[in-house]
Amino acid sequence: MSRPGAVLAVLSLASLLTSYVEAMVVPSLPKLQAALSATNEEAAWVLSAYLVVGASAAPLMGRMGDAHGKRRLYIASLGAYVAAVALAGFAPSVGYLIAVRAIQGLGLSLFPLGIAIVTDVFPRDRVATAQGILSATVAIGMTLGMIAGAYIEEYLGWRAMFHVAAALSLAVLAAAAATLPPSAPARGVSVDYLGSLLVGSATAAALAYLTEAPYRGWTSPGQLALAAASAALYAGFAARELSAPSPLMPPRYLGVRNVAVANAAGLVSGVYMFMLFLGVIYFAEAPPPYGLGLGVVSAALTLLPATLAMIFLAPLIGSVVTNLGPKVSLAYGSPVSALGFLLLLGYRWSPLDLMVGSLVAGTGIVLVLIPIVNMVAVSMPAEDVSVGLGMNTLFRFLGAAVGPVVVATLMTDYQSFDVLRLGGMELVISGLPAPAAFDYTFIIAATLSIATLAIGLAAENYVLGSPRSAG
Repeated sequence: MSRPGAVLAVLSLASLLTSYVEAMVVPSLPKLQAALSATNEEAAWVLSAYLVVGASAAPLMGRMGDAHGKRRLYIASLGAYVAAVALAGFAPSVGYLIAVRAIQGLGLSLFPLGIAIVTDVFPRDRVATAQGILSATVAIGMTLGMIAGAYIEEYLGWRAMFHVAAALSLAVLAAAAATLPPSAPARGVSVDYLGSLLVGSATAAALAYLTEAPYRGWTSPGQLALAAASAALYAGFAARELSAPSPLMPPRYLGVRNVAVANAAGLVSGVYMFMLFLGVIYFAEAPPPYGLGLGVVSAALTLLPATLAMIFLAPLIGSVVTNLGPKVSLAYGSPVSALGFLLLLGYRWSPLDLMVGSLVAGTGIVLVLIPIVNMVAVSMPAEDVSVGLGMNTLFRFLGAAVGPVVVATLMTDYQSFDVLRLGGMELVISGLPAPAAFDYTFIIAATLSIATLAIGLAAENYVLGSPRSAG
Protein backbone atom coordinates (compact mmCIF):
# COMPACT_ATOMS: atom_id res chain seq x y z
CA MET A 1 0.00 0.00 0.00
CA SER A 2 1.32 3.45 -0.89
CA ARG A 3 2.23 5.78 1.94
CA PRO A 4 0.10 8.95 2.13
CA GLY A 5 3.20 11.17 2.15
CA ALA A 6 4.50 9.64 -1.07
CA VAL A 7 1.08 9.97 -2.69
CA LEU A 8 0.88 13.64 -1.70
CA ALA A 9 4.41 14.26 -3.03
CA VAL A 10 3.53 12.84 -6.45
CA LEU A 11 0.19 14.66 -6.64
CA SER A 12 1.89 17.92 -5.63
CA LEU A 13 4.55 17.49 -8.30
CA ALA A 14 1.90 16.90 -10.95
CA SER A 15 -0.13 19.94 -9.85
CA LEU A 16 2.99 22.10 -9.69
CA LEU A 17 4.06 20.90 -13.13
CA THR A 18 0.76 21.65 -14.87
CA SER A 19 0.58 25.18 -13.43
CA TYR A 20 4.28 25.64 -14.27
CA VAL A 21 3.68 24.72 -17.93
CA GLU A 22 0.74 27.10 -18.24
CA ALA A 23 2.63 29.99 -16.66
CA MET A 24 5.81 29.45 -18.69
CA VAL A 25 3.90 30.25 -21.87
CA VAL A 26 3.03 33.77 -20.70
CA PRO A 27 6.45 35.50 -20.87
CA SER A 28 7.35 33.80 -24.15
CA LEU A 29 4.08 34.59 -25.92
CA PRO A 30 5.36 37.58 -27.94
CA LYS A 31 8.28 35.59 -29.41
CA LEU A 32 6.11 32.53 -29.93
CA GLN A 33 3.59 34.72 -31.74
CA ALA A 34 6.28 36.16 -34.00
CA ALA A 35 7.82 32.75 -34.72
CA LEU A 36 4.48 31.27 -35.82
CA SER A 37 3.25 34.45 -37.55
CA ALA A 38 0.19 34.51 -35.32
CA THR A 39 -2.24 37.37 -34.83
CA ASN A 40 -2.99 38.81 -31.38
CA GLU A 41 -6.28 36.94 -31.37
CA GLU A 42 -4.60 33.64 -32.22
CA ALA A 43 -1.98 34.25 -29.54
CA ALA A 44 -4.78 34.75 -27.01
CA TRP A 45 -6.15 31.33 -27.94
CA VAL A 46 -2.75 29.74 -27.30
CA LEU A 47 -3.38 30.67 -23.66
CA SER A 48 -7.16 30.19 -23.60
CA ALA A 49 -7.49 26.82 -25.38
CA TYR A 50 -6.12 25.04 -22.31
CA LEU A 51 -8.58 26.80 -20.03
CA VAL A 52 -11.60 26.32 -22.29
CA VAL A 53 -11.17 22.55 -22.57
CA GLY A 54 -9.97 22.06 -19.00
CA ALA A 55 -12.77 23.93 -17.28
CA SER A 56 -15.38 22.40 -19.60
CA ALA A 57 -14.19 18.83 -19.04
CA ALA A 58 -13.49 19.02 -15.29
CA PRO A 59 -16.97 17.95 -14.10
CA LEU A 60 -17.06 15.05 -16.58
CA MET A 61 -13.58 13.85 -15.59
CA GLY A 62 -14.54 14.12 -11.94
CA ARG A 63 -17.65 11.99 -12.43
CA MET A 64 -15.71 9.45 -14.50
CA GLY A 65 -13.21 9.29 -11.65
CA ASP A 66 -16.05 8.44 -9.26
CA ALA A 67 -17.54 5.90 -11.69
CA HIS A 68 -14.39 4.18 -12.98
CA GLY A 69 -11.77 4.80 -10.29
CA LYS A 70 -9.83 7.96 -9.49
CA ARG A 71 -6.39 6.47 -10.11
CA ARG A 72 -7.36 5.21 -13.55
CA LEU A 73 -8.68 8.61 -14.65
CA TYR A 74 -5.75 10.43 -13.09
CA ILE A 75 -3.18 8.34 -14.98
CA ALA A 76 -5.15 8.62 -18.23
CA SER A 77 -5.45 12.41 -17.93
CA LEU A 78 -1.78 12.78 -17.05
CA GLY A 79 -0.80 10.55 -19.97
CA ALA A 80 -2.79 12.68 -22.44
CA TYR A 81 -1.27 15.80 -20.91
CA VAL A 82 2.29 14.47 -21.29
CA ALA A 83 1.70 13.60 -24.95
CA ALA A 84 0.22 17.04 -25.69
CA VAL A 85 3.10 18.87 -24.01
CA ALA A 86 5.59 16.82 -26.01
CA LEU A 87 3.77 17.57 -29.28
CA ALA A 88 3.64 21.31 -28.53
CA GLY A 89 7.41 21.61 -28.87
CA PHE A 90 7.18 20.53 -32.52
CA ALA A 91 4.30 22.85 -33.50
CA PRO A 92 4.65 23.88 -37.19
CA SER A 93 1.81 26.41 -37.00
CA VAL A 94 -0.26 28.34 -34.51
CA GLY A 95 -3.35 26.25 -35.31
CA TYR A 96 -1.47 23.07 -34.43
CA LEU A 97 -0.23 24.63 -31.21
CA ILE A 98 -3.74 25.74 -30.21
CA ALA A 99 -5.01 22.20 -30.84
CA VAL A 100 -2.41 20.50 -28.64
CA ARG A 101 -2.85 23.22 -26.00
CA ALA A 102 -6.54 22.26 -25.95
CA ILE A 103 -5.57 18.63 -25.27
CA GLN A 104 -3.33 19.89 -22.47
CA GLY A 105 -6.52 21.23 -20.90
CA LEU A 106 -7.15 17.71 -19.60
CA GLY A 107 -4.41 18.54 -17.12
CA LEU A 108 -6.90 20.73 -15.28
CA SER A 109 -8.77 17.60 -14.18
CA LEU A 110 -5.66 16.45 -12.32
CA PHE A 111 -6.26 18.95 -9.51
CA PRO A 112 -9.80 17.92 -8.47
CA LEU A 113 -8.93 14.23 -8.93
CA GLY A 114 -5.81 14.75 -6.83
CA ILE A 115 -7.79 16.46 -4.06
CA ALA A 116 -10.24 13.54 -4.10
CA ILE A 117 -7.39 11.01 -3.87
CA VAL A 118 -5.90 12.92 -0.94
CA THR A 119 -9.29 12.83 0.78
CA ASP A 120 -9.33 9.04 0.39
CA VAL A 121 -5.80 8.21 1.54
CA PHE A 122 -5.20 10.63 4.43
CA PRO A 123 -6.61 10.31 7.95
CA ARG A 124 -9.43 12.75 8.60
CA ASP A 125 -7.40 15.00 10.88
CA ARG A 126 -4.66 15.41 8.24
CA VAL A 127 -6.83 15.87 5.15
CA ALA A 128 -7.02 19.69 5.30
CA THR A 129 -3.25 20.05 5.70
CA ALA A 130 -2.62 17.75 2.72
CA GLN A 131 -5.22 19.61 0.66
CA GLY A 132 -3.57 22.89 1.62
CA ILE A 133 -0.18 21.74 0.38
CA LEU A 134 -1.70 20.54 -2.88
CA SER A 135 -3.63 23.79 -3.34
CA ALA A 136 -0.53 25.92 -2.77
CA THR A 137 1.33 24.17 -5.60
CA VAL A 138 -0.90 25.94 -8.16
CA ALA A 139 0.37 29.41 -7.26
CA ILE A 140 3.91 28.12 -6.70
CA GLY A 141 4.01 26.50 -10.13
CA MET A 142 2.74 29.68 -11.78
CA THR A 143 5.53 31.80 -10.34
CA LEU A 144 8.23 29.23 -11.10
CA GLY A 145 6.86 28.87 -14.61
CA MET A 146 7.14 32.57 -15.33
CA ILE A 147 10.70 32.69 -14.01
CA ALA A 148 12.03 29.46 -15.50
CA GLY A 149 10.08 29.93 -18.71
CA ALA A 150 11.67 33.32 -19.22
CA TYR A 151 15.17 31.87 -18.73
CA ILE A 152 14.65 28.87 -21.01
CA GLU A 153 13.03 30.92 -23.75
CA GLU A 154 15.79 33.52 -23.63
CA TYR A 155 18.67 31.06 -23.90
CA LEU A 156 17.20 28.00 -25.65
CA GLY A 157 14.06 29.21 -27.44
CA TRP A 158 10.34 28.65 -26.89
CA ARG A 159 10.34 25.10 -28.26
CA ALA A 160 12.84 24.07 -25.59
CA MET A 161 10.36 25.14 -22.92
CA PHE A 162 7.98 22.41 -24.05
CA HIS A 163 10.75 19.84 -24.55
CA VAL A 164 12.00 20.34 -20.98
CA ALA A 165 8.43 20.28 -19.63
CA ALA A 166 7.69 17.07 -21.56
CA ALA A 167 10.69 15.32 -19.98
CA LEU A 168 9.61 16.45 -16.52
CA SER A 169 6.00 15.41 -17.23
CA LEU A 170 7.10 11.93 -18.31
CA ALA A 171 9.02 11.50 -15.05
CA VAL A 172 5.97 12.58 -13.04
CA LEU A 173 3.77 10.15 -15.01
CA ALA A 174 6.12 7.28 -14.17
CA ALA A 175 6.12 8.29 -10.50
CA ALA A 176 2.32 8.51 -10.44
CA ALA A 177 1.93 5.08 -12.05
CA ALA A 178 4.27 3.59 -9.44
CA THR A 179 2.90 5.41 -6.40
CA LEU A 180 -0.83 6.12 -6.59
CA PRO A 181 -2.93 3.47 -4.87
CA PRO A 182 -5.71 1.65 -6.71
CA SER A 183 -9.18 3.06 -6.17
CA ALA A 184 -12.34 1.06 -6.66
CA PRO A 185 -15.21 2.63 -8.62
CA ALA A 186 -18.02 3.93 -6.44
CA ARG A 187 -21.02 1.64 -6.40
CA GLY A 188 -24.14 2.75 -8.21
CA VAL A 189 -22.45 5.73 -9.92
CA SER A 190 -22.93 6.22 -13.65
CA VAL A 191 -21.92 9.02 -15.98
CA ASP A 192 -24.50 11.43 -17.40
CA TYR A 193 -22.81 12.16 -20.72
CA LEU A 194 -25.61 14.40 -21.97
CA GLY A 195 -25.42 16.55 -18.85
CA SER A 196 -21.63 16.64 -19.20
CA LEU A 197 -21.97 17.75 -22.82
CA LEU A 198 -24.40 20.52 -21.89
CA VAL A 199 -22.37 21.99 -19.02
CA GLY A 200 -19.11 21.57 -20.95
CA SER A 201 -20.48 23.29 -24.04
CA ALA A 202 -21.98 26.10 -21.94
CA THR A 203 -18.66 26.70 -20.21
CA ALA A 204 -16.75 26.57 -23.49
CA ALA A 205 -19.09 29.18 -24.99
CA ALA A 206 -18.72 31.43 -21.93
CA LEU A 207 -14.92 31.21 -22.03
CA ALA A 208 -14.85 31.79 -25.78
CA TYR A 209 -16.95 34.92 -25.23
CA LEU A 210 -14.43 36.19 -22.67
CA THR A 211 -11.43 35.35 -24.85
CA GLU A 212 -12.84 37.08 -27.93
CA ALA A 213 -14.22 40.15 -26.11
CA PRO A 214 -11.02 42.26 -26.37
CA TYR A 215 -10.86 41.66 -30.13
CA ARG A 216 -14.50 41.51 -31.26
CA GLY A 217 -16.14 43.68 -28.62
CA TRP A 218 -18.58 42.80 -25.86
CA THR A 219 -21.77 43.45 -27.81
CA SER A 220 -20.99 42.47 -31.40
CA PRO A 221 -23.56 40.07 -32.97
CA GLY A 222 -21.21 37.11 -32.81
CA GLN A 223 -20.36 37.78 -29.18
CA LEU A 224 -23.99 38.16 -28.19
CA ALA A 225 -24.72 34.87 -29.94
CA LEU A 226 -22.02 33.18 -27.85
CA ALA A 227 -23.42 34.66 -24.64
CA ALA A 228 -26.95 33.58 -25.55
CA ALA A 229 -25.76 30.08 -26.45
CA SER A 230 -23.93 29.79 -23.14
CA ALA A 231 -27.00 30.88 -21.16
CA ALA A 232 -29.27 28.50 -23.07
CA LEU A 233 -26.90 25.57 -22.57
CA TYR A 234 -26.60 26.25 -18.85
CA ALA A 235 -30.41 26.37 -18.66
CA GLY A 236 -30.54 23.07 -20.54
CA PHE A 237 -28.04 21.58 -18.10
CA ALA A 238 -30.15 22.69 -15.13
CA ALA A 239 -33.26 21.13 -16.68
CA ARG A 240 -31.36 17.92 -17.43
CA GLU A 241 -30.10 17.64 -13.85
CA LEU A 242 -33.67 17.81 -12.56
CA SER A 243 -34.86 14.97 -14.79
CA ALA A 244 -31.85 12.68 -15.32
CA PRO A 245 -31.96 9.33 -13.50
CA SER A 246 -28.26 9.68 -12.60
CA PRO A 247 -27.42 13.39 -12.88
CA LEU A 248 -23.88 14.66 -13.23
CA MET A 249 -24.33 16.84 -10.15
CA PRO A 250 -27.33 15.76 -8.07
CA PRO A 251 -29.45 18.89 -7.51
CA ARG A 252 -29.73 18.20 -3.78
CA TYR A 253 -26.03 18.92 -3.42
CA LEU A 254 -26.20 22.24 -5.26
CA GLY A 255 -28.29 23.52 -2.36
CA VAL A 256 -25.76 22.42 0.28
CA ARG A 257 -24.65 25.64 1.90
CA ASN A 258 -20.92 24.97 2.05
CA VAL A 259 -20.80 23.68 -1.53
CA ALA A 260 -22.56 26.83 -2.75
CA VAL A 261 -20.25 29.04 -0.66
CA ALA A 262 -17.15 27.22 -1.96
CA ASN A 263 -18.25 27.59 -5.59
CA ALA A 264 -19.10 31.30 -5.21
CA ALA A 265 -15.87 32.02 -3.34
CA GLY A 266 -13.90 30.03 -5.93
CA LEU A 267 -15.40 32.07 -8.76
CA VAL A 268 -14.65 35.43 -7.16
CA SER A 269 -11.21 34.56 -5.79
CA GLY A 270 -10.21 33.19 -9.21
CA VAL A 271 -10.80 36.67 -10.65
CA TYR A 272 -8.62 38.58 -8.21
CA MET A 273 -5.88 35.95 -8.00
CA PHE A 274 -5.14 36.43 -11.70
CA MET A 275 -5.57 40.18 -11.35
CA LEU A 276 -2.74 40.05 -8.79
CA PHE A 277 -0.38 38.11 -11.04
CA LEU A 278 -1.05 40.14 -14.18
CA GLY A 279 -1.31 43.52 -12.46
CA VAL A 280 2.06 43.10 -10.77
CA ILE A 281 3.78 41.72 -13.88
CA TYR A 282 2.39 44.40 -16.20
CA PHE A 283 3.41 47.19 -13.84
CA ALA A 284 6.86 45.73 -13.24
CA GLU A 285 7.55 45.51 -16.98
CA ALA A 286 5.99 48.83 -18.05
CA PRO A 287 8.73 51.39 -18.83
CA PRO A 288 9.25 54.39 -16.53
CA PRO A 289 7.49 56.62 -15.65
CA TYR A 290 4.51 54.30 -16.10
CA GLY A 291 6.08 51.31 -14.36
CA LEU A 292 9.40 49.97 -13.12
CA GLY A 293 10.86 48.92 -16.48
CA LEU A 294 12.04 45.52 -15.22
CA GLY A 295 12.95 42.64 -17.47
CA VAL A 296 10.73 39.57 -17.72
CA VAL A 297 12.74 37.54 -15.21
CA SER A 298 13.10 40.39 -12.70
CA ALA A 299 9.38 41.13 -12.98
CA ALA A 300 8.51 37.51 -12.23
CA LEU A 301 10.88 37.54 -9.25
CA THR A 302 8.76 40.22 -7.57
CA LEU A 303 6.19 37.44 -6.99
CA LEU A 304 8.75 35.05 -5.50
CA PRO A 305 8.26 36.08 -1.82
CA ALA A 306 4.54 35.43 -2.15
CA THR A 307 5.31 32.00 -3.60
CA LEU A 308 7.72 31.13 -0.81
CA ALA A 309 5.16 32.24 1.76
CA MET A 310 2.59 29.90 0.21
CA ILE A 311 5.02 26.97 0.55
CA PHE A 312 5.43 27.54 4.28
CA LEU A 313 1.91 28.73 5.04
CA ALA A 314 -0.06 25.98 3.32
CA PRO A 315 0.46 23.33 6.06
CA LEU A 316 -0.27 25.90 8.77
CA ILE A 317 -3.49 27.00 7.08
CA GLY A 318 -4.49 23.36 6.68
CA SER A 319 -4.04 22.99 10.43
CA VAL A 320 -6.23 26.05 11.02
CA VAL A 321 -8.97 24.54 8.88
CA THR A 322 -8.65 21.23 10.75
CA ASN A 323 -8.80 22.71 14.24
CA LEU A 324 -10.83 25.91 13.84
CA GLY A 325 -12.81 25.30 10.67
CA PRO A 326 -12.88 26.79 7.16
CA LYS A 327 -14.92 29.85 8.10
CA VAL A 328 -12.07 31.19 10.21
CA SER A 329 -9.59 30.93 7.35
CA LEU A 330 -12.03 32.57 4.92
CA ALA A 331 -12.79 35.36 7.40
CA TYR A 332 -9.12 36.26 7.79
CA GLY A 333 -7.97 35.57 4.24
CA SER A 334 -10.34 37.95 2.50
CA PRO A 335 -9.36 41.15 4.38
CA VAL A 336 -5.68 40.18 4.24
CA SER A 337 -5.81 39.92 0.45
CA ALA A 338 -7.71 43.23 0.32
CA LEU A 339 -4.96 44.84 2.42
CA GLY A 340 -2.34 43.55 -0.02
CA PHE A 341 -4.15 45.11 -2.98
CA LEU A 342 -4.52 48.41 -1.13
CA LEU A 343 -0.78 48.38 -0.43
CA LEU A 344 -0.17 47.93 -4.16
CA LEU A 345 -2.54 50.81 -4.81
CA GLY A 346 -0.45 53.24 -2.75
CA TYR A 347 3.01 51.68 -2.70
CA ARG A 348 4.29 50.05 -5.89
CA TRP A 349 7.14 52.22 -7.10
CA SER A 350 10.00 49.88 -6.27
CA PRO A 351 10.57 46.12 -6.57
CA LEU A 352 10.42 45.91 -2.76
CA ASP A 353 6.98 47.57 -2.76
CA LEU A 354 5.71 45.04 -5.28
CA MET A 355 7.16 42.17 -3.26
CA VAL A 356 5.52 43.33 -0.02
CA GLY A 357 2.12 44.01 -1.59
CA SER A 358 2.04 40.73 -3.52
CA LEU A 359 3.23 38.84 -0.41
CA VAL A 360 0.33 40.17 1.67
CA ALA A 361 -2.24 39.67 -1.12
CA GLY A 362 -0.90 36.18 -1.88
CA THR A 363 -1.10 35.20 1.77
CA GLY A 364 -4.75 36.22 1.83
CA ILE A 365 -5.46 34.30 -1.36
CA VAL A 366 -4.03 31.03 -0.06
CA LEU A 367 -6.05 31.52 3.14
CA VAL A 368 -9.12 31.52 0.89
CA LEU A 369 -8.16 28.75 -1.54
CA ILE A 370 -7.39 26.04 1.00
CA PRO A 371 -10.74 26.03 2.85
CA ILE A 372 -12.64 26.15 -0.45
CA VAL A 373 -11.50 22.72 -1.62
CA ASN A 374 -11.83 21.28 1.88
CA MET A 375 -15.44 22.47 2.15
CA VAL A 376 -16.39 20.66 -1.05
CA ALA A 377 -14.51 17.49 -0.13
CA VAL A 378 -16.07 17.34 3.35
CA SER A 379 -19.59 18.34 2.33
CA MET A 380 -20.03 15.82 -0.51
CA PRO A 381 -20.64 12.08 -0.07
CA ALA A 382 -17.60 9.96 -0.84
CA GLU A 383 -19.09 8.71 -4.13
CA ASP A 384 -19.57 12.28 -5.39
CA VAL A 385 -16.40 14.00 -4.15
CA SER A 386 -14.60 13.99 -7.51
CA VAL A 387 -17.47 15.50 -9.48
CA GLY A 388 -18.08 18.08 -6.73
CA LEU A 389 -14.45 19.14 -6.93
CA GLY A 390 -14.68 19.12 -10.73
CA MET A 391 -17.61 21.56 -10.57
CA ASN A 392 -15.67 23.72 -8.13
CA THR A 393 -12.75 23.71 -10.58
CA LEU A 394 -15.13 24.91 -13.27
CA PHE A 395 -16.19 27.87 -11.11
CA ARG A 396 -12.62 28.73 -10.11
CA PHE A 397 -11.37 28.72 -13.67
CA LEU A 398 -14.30 30.73 -14.92
CA GLY A 399 -13.02 33.35 -12.48
CA ALA A 400 -9.48 32.77 -13.70
CA ALA A 401 -10.67 33.55 -17.24
CA VAL A 402 -12.42 36.74 -16.14
CA GLY A 403 -9.37 38.12 -14.32
CA PRO A 404 -7.10 38.55 -17.37
CA VAL A 405 -9.96 40.04 -19.39
CA VAL A 406 -10.61 42.65 -16.69
CA VAL A 407 -6.92 43.57 -16.55
CA ALA A 408 -6.57 43.68 -20.35
CA THR A 409 -9.66 45.88 -20.64
CA LEU A 410 -8.33 48.33 -18.04
CA MET A 411 -4.92 48.44 -19.71
CA THR A 412 -6.62 49.22 -23.03
CA ASP A 413 -9.16 51.75 -21.76
CA TYR A 414 -6.75 53.75 -19.60
CA GLN A 415 -3.64 54.57 -21.61
CA SER A 416 -1.07 57.33 -21.34
CA PHE A 417 -0.54 59.92 -24.05
CA ASP A 418 2.80 61.61 -24.59
CA VAL A 419 3.71 64.35 -27.03
CA LEU A 420 6.96 63.91 -28.94
CA ARG A 421 8.26 67.07 -30.62
CA LEU A 422 10.31 66.62 -33.80
CA GLY A 423 11.27 69.90 -35.42
CA GLY A 424 8.05 71.84 -35.73
CA MET A 425 5.84 68.75 -35.49
CA GLU A 426 4.14 67.21 -32.48
CA LEU A 427 3.44 63.46 -32.46
CA VAL A 428 1.04 61.96 -29.92
CA ILE A 429 2.32 58.62 -28.65
CA SER A 430 0.05 56.23 -26.74
CA GLY A 431 -0.15 52.54 -26.00
CA LEU A 432 1.25 52.36 -22.48
CA PRO A 433 -1.05 51.79 -19.50
CA ALA A 434 -1.67 54.93 -17.45
CA PRO A 435 -1.46 54.91 -13.64
CA ALA A 436 -5.27 54.79 -13.51
CA ALA A 437 -5.21 51.37 -15.20
CA PHE A 438 -3.21 49.91 -12.33
CA ASP A 439 -5.16 51.87 -9.71
CA TYR A 440 -8.44 50.42 -10.92
CA THR A 441 -6.92 46.94 -11.18
CA PHE A 442 -6.00 46.92 -7.51
CA ILE A 443 -9.18 48.71 -6.37
CA ILE A 444 -11.38 46.15 -8.15
CA ALA A 445 -9.29 43.28 -6.76
CA ALA A 446 -9.58 44.67 -3.21
CA THR A 447 -13.34 45.07 -3.63
CA LEU A 448 -13.67 41.47 -4.82
CA SER A 449 -11.64 40.33 -1.81
CA ILE A 450 -14.18 41.96 0.50
CA ALA A 451 -16.95 40.31 -1.53
CA THR A 452 -15.32 36.98 -0.74
CA LEU A 453 -15.49 37.88 2.95
CA ALA A 454 -19.25 38.40 2.64
CA ILE A 455 -19.57 35.04 0.86
CA GLY A 456 -17.40 33.27 3.42
CA LEU A 457 -19.45 34.51 6.35
CA ALA A 458 -22.37 32.48 4.97
CA ALA A 459 -20.42 29.24 5.45
CA GLU A 460 -21.35 26.76 8.14
CA ASN A 461 -18.26 26.11 10.22
CA TYR A 462 -17.04 22.67 11.26
CA VAL A 463 -13.91 21.04 12.61
CA LEU A 464 -12.63 17.82 11.10
CA GLY A 465 -12.87 15.99 14.41
CA SER A 466 -16.65 16.32 14.22
CA PRO A 467 -18.90 13.89 12.30
CA ARG A 468 -18.96 14.30 8.56
CA SER A 469 -21.60 16.87 7.61
CA ALA A 470 -23.28 17.74 4.36
CA GLY A 471 -23.54 21.37 5.36
